[in-house]
Amino acid sequence: MKNLFKILTLIMVFMFSINAGFAISVGKIDKLINKSGLDETATIAISVKNAETGEVVYEKNAKKLLHPASVLKVFTTYSAVDILGYDYEFKTQFYKDSDNNLYIKLGADPSLTSEQLKVAFGKLKANDFKSFNNLYFDDSVLDKREFSPGWMWDDDVNPSTPKISSYNLDSNIVKINFVKDENGFYVAEADSKFPMTVVSAINSNNIDNKLFVGRYNWNNPEVIEIAGSISNVETIKVPLSSMRRYFIYNVEKALEDNGIEILQTQYSSKLVPENATLLYEIKNPILSTISKALHDSNNLITETIFKLAGAKKYNATGTETLAIMNFKEFCDKNDIETESIVIRDGSGVSRKNLVSVDWTTNSLNKLYKEKNFNQFKEYMAQGGDGTLSNRLFDLRG
Repeated sequence: MKNLFKILTLIMVFMFSINAGFAISVGKIDKLINKSGLDETATIAISVKNAETGEVVYEKNAKKLLHPASVLKVFTTYSAVDILGYDYEFKTQFYKDSDNNLYIKLGADPSLTSEQLKVAFGKLKANDFKSFNNLYFDDSVLDKREFSPGWMWDDDVNPSTPKISSYNLDSNIVKINFVKDENGFYVAEADSKFPMTVVSAINSNNIDNKLFVGRYNWNNPEVIEIAGSISNVETIKVPLSSMRRYFIYNVEKALEDNGIEILQTQYSSKLVPENATLLYEIKNPILSTISKALHDSNNLITETIFKLAGAKKYNATGTETLAIMNFKEFCDKNDIETESIVIRDGSGVSRKNLVSVDWTTNSLNKLYKEKNFNQFKEYMAQGGDGTLSNRLFDLRG
């Protein structure tokens, strides 16, 4: 990706680095479409524009509203970073008030790990903080809505779409390993001691791995059912059903490992008092997460920074509504119209999102001329790597 963005379709984004003498053969594109046969069973939408002039080179169904999928991340993430800045740091802070109560002020850090929590409590102990009366969680950074509007209920066990929360920890994912017992049967073991039930109905057929994961929240959200067949050792990832419970579990484990006592163990949510003293903070930079959001198409990170941008812009608890308001204001500032599209989340997962490829290329033309876009595009995937690891090899560079 060096000079011009040339083709954007609903299904995939083609980013060409072109020379001045390069020209697209309209007839060749038509032949490729006809040869594929996709036009008979699917809606193909294509918009090709000159990135310098905005001149239309080729278009087909350019104004039809379709689901943009992860193409949307380019625009929502850019609008979020525009507010947060490249120097933004996610912060998980530990405070103490005058009554010796401990507060953990959450920053919804999508890169926070349980190991970092353990280190944090180790630092508290090293500074002679060995006992607190109460432990409170200030989770006001984001709202309690864990799925974005238009996400599908059966995505609940899809590892690429974990729930979004102020309590983000360990990517909101638990790993389940299948190992052979002494009788040669495969047994499911979670890599965390977090209390959960895994019901395994798999069989070994020595042919292939075809595992099916289900969670039936209307019965019991803490039970994961796994069926199918397995032929060799396998590890699968399953989103957590309750990030708050998982977060508290890891906090309790870190307290125990460091010998720190909480006298009252009825944890509740409470804002940090103004006179509280900051004891320690875990900081993680946004730069590494931007790369994962774009290069790897990470939905958790995209949705989190989308909401956090809304929170910062309007000095309030982060919500999807505020995030979308910020996105539209960003578009207005950059002369990108939003009346013709529908945006309901930041990642493109929502089935309620509706965008045309004409809007997409128009918007790319605007961003292409932005002074900060060169830095931003360095975090995007090229053909053959990241989210494009199996696509667009011949267009790399």
